[in-house]
Amino acid sequence: MKRRDFIKSAFALSVFGTQVPVMALGRKNQFGRIVQWDTDRIIVLIKLNGGNDGLNTIIPTQDDIYYNARPSLAISPNDALTIDDQNGFHPNLSAFHSLYQSGNMSLIHGIGYPQPNLSHFRSSDIWVTGSDADQYLQTGWIGRLLEQEYPDFPSNAPEHPLAIQFNSANLLEFKTSGSNTGMMVFDPETMYNLINGNYVAGENDPAPDTYGGTELDFVREVDLLSFEYAEVINETAGQGSNSVEYPETNLGYQMALTAQMISGGLDTPIYRISQGGYDTHADQNNDHSNLLLNLNNAVLAFMEDLSNQGLLDRVMVVTTSEFGRRYFENGSAGTDHGSSAPSMVFGNSIVPDIFGEQPSLSNLDQHNNLLIQHDFRQLYSSVITDWFGLDQEIATNVFGQEFEAIPFVQTPLSVKNPPLPAKFKMHSAFPNPFNPSTMLSYTLPKNGSVVIRLLDLRGRVLKTHRMGKQNAGQHLFKLDGRNLSSGSYIAQIEAAGSVLNQKITLLK
Repeated sequence: MKRRDFIKSAFALSVFGTQVPVMALGRKNQFGRIVQWDTDRIIVLIKLNGGNDGLNTIIPTQDDIYYNARPSLAISPNDALTIDDQNGFHPNLSAFHSLYQSGNMSLIHGIGYPQPNLSHFRSSDIWVTGSDADQYLQTGWIGRLLEQEYPDFPSNAPEHPLAIQFNSANLLEFKTSGSNTGMMVFDPETMYNLINGNYVAGENDPAPDTYGGTELDFVREVDLLSFEYAEVINETAGQGSNSVEYPETNLGYQMALTAQMISGGLDTPIYRISQGGYDTHADQNNDHSNLLLNLNNAVLAFMEDLSNQGLLDRVMVVTTSEFGRRYFENGSAGTDHGSSAPSMVFGNSIVPDIFGEQPSLSNLDQHNNLLIQHDFRQLYSSVITDWFGLDQEIATNVFGQEFEAIPFVQTPLSVKNPPLPAKFKMHSAFPNPFNPSTMLSYTLPKNGSVVIRLLDLRGRVLKTHRMGKQNAGQHLFKLDGRNLSSGSYIAQIEAAGSVLNQKITLLK
């Protein structure tokens, strides 16, 4: 048996017993991270497993079809946490609402893929392999990405794991053509003690000079690296810390441990976390509300923790789900499998904006499912090029075709500038409500003159700011409310032949 075939057939070593398989990755020649990308940025991917109901996560507060189709499940506009005149957060996402207003969150509507498959297993495989709906791949998108950086993997593996996954034995997302780059992690101390208690160091005598001896050397190599990875994870987790209390939930534990390993200096660039339970065919109101509350609290703790430790600039959090739900409720007070759903992105280095629009409930596909606005591979391509700064050619090689990036990264490391919108856009003011000031954000599709006005609710102009000619791209304007009375106003921006308005509220 060739070494590569040996890896494929027998490399899923269960060195921690039958419950926690860890993919041993091969012995490196020298310690030290040797990835080719020149950044220490980290991505934390949270899978909302089961198919998250996007319409009850980001509420279409002005859509009568939504309220008529969900007589018992729809979230009232009065209960939704207002984002803008079309969108509101679920009432249990108060932390997300605050993070969005403070500029630490992006929303991306309509993530999915053409010809959506509504099977959990098949759709999950499509997402983790990065395939077309009618394409069956045996490698994961992360595996193919890392294989380009480590073409001889698992030989010359780095000191720290390339990728870490919690709570699943399915490592297809990390599978390469010959091995697997994902390492399963649970409690680091327990993990280390299990290996340490069962580990027997190799004998000093060399293996026999035979074919079997060569494979014996390789097994010893695998065994040693498994031990070393458990040791380095245990050490970094022990050196790290959490500056806040996390929720006592499975998701809270995963995020606390991730923050602890990052704080302790683990160089792993990719973490995959999961939260189950989103297959809400029945009794959705209670179940989905609790899931979103747990997600809200765990992400808030993680963001506060990394911010307190000065680590948040390096880390971005992205939610994914294998599909969304139907726009209408079923007969069991739940929703059935649908097509697309929103993704949520968190961090210090993201654009606080909404990409795409609330899905149309009157313009559906042939199966009465929501139309796709963004291919999920656009999301992943944006992570590869804009977040990690790798060449577009690498992303194209991973997916077999080029996907346009979604410009949610504030300071993209990609060579290409993020694409400009086709028309003038006014983004949500943050904070709002505000005291004493708020930031107005807008993006120009081309160079042009800009006028910013403050109006009262009767439409009378209170202040005018002539900004002159500005370059295409995103701009910020600080609106000072110290000389204004408490109440609501209209912020108005005139640019590129359009006039856009937004309601803002000053609370003193």
